[in-house]
Amino acid sequence: MKDLVTIVVPCKNEEDYIQHLLYSLSTQEDIENLRIIIADASTDSTREVITKYGNLYKLNYDIIKGGPVSLAKNNGAKLVNTPYTLFIDADVRFFSNTVIKDTLDQMIKQDLDLLGLNAKCYDNDHVAYVGFMCFNVINRIMSRFIPFAVGAYFFTKTEKFRELGGFPNKYETSEDFFLSKMYSPSKFRIGNHYFGQDSRRFKKMGYFGMAWYLIKNFWNRNNEKFWKDRDYSNYWD
Repeated sequence: MKDLVTIVVPCKNEEDYIQHLLYSLSTQEDIENLRIIIADASTDSTREVITKYGNLYKLNYDIIKGGPVSLAKNNGAKLVNTPYTLFIDADVRFFSNTVIKDTLDQMIKQDLDLLGLNAKCYDNDHVAYVGFMCFNVINRIMSRFIPFAVGAYFFTKTEKFRELGGFPNKYETSEDFFLSKMYSPSKFRIGNHYFGQDSRRFKKMGYFGMAWYLIKNFWNRNNEKFWKDRDYSNYWD
């Protein structure tokens, strides 16, 4: 698998989360020697945590300079020399040890350009859990017409990613949506596995606030002024 896919992780101030991602990665089948590029822009102890647990779990990782999320992802992607690139957020956890292997197999067998996964809340916030499930249902329906691989698990052919110009740098969020919709629906699938995230953004923005945020994003998906003028301070840390 190491000759087929490279993982890119954008990271900023994830000292409380990155250890769990590294552990999840270490438990994946055939992960040995698979390259992990971590684009870090942290001002906390994230880098020290990466070094400690990356070494403990015997992962093949490099830490490079990060930045805004699109820039961090694109910087990492520049160093990829495998046919496939997998972008994973720093707060992700997996519920199975075959997630990467199975999704890579699906990419190859179905000749896909892009693959995403459904999201699942891994803490005990039942409202957020239902919110994730509702989003998954809506996204499965809409993705038949407008592909959307959530950036937390964004699996793409490297060549196609570069052909499309990578993630757009002019937006501070929703870069995954803007790039996803450039892919052909016939070359996109949502896999059967889940990636796990916690409910911190639901708690930060409020449950109705988070729902309204997602609705506004979708409604204004083609409104250039909306994305340029908006305030992202309540979304990011």
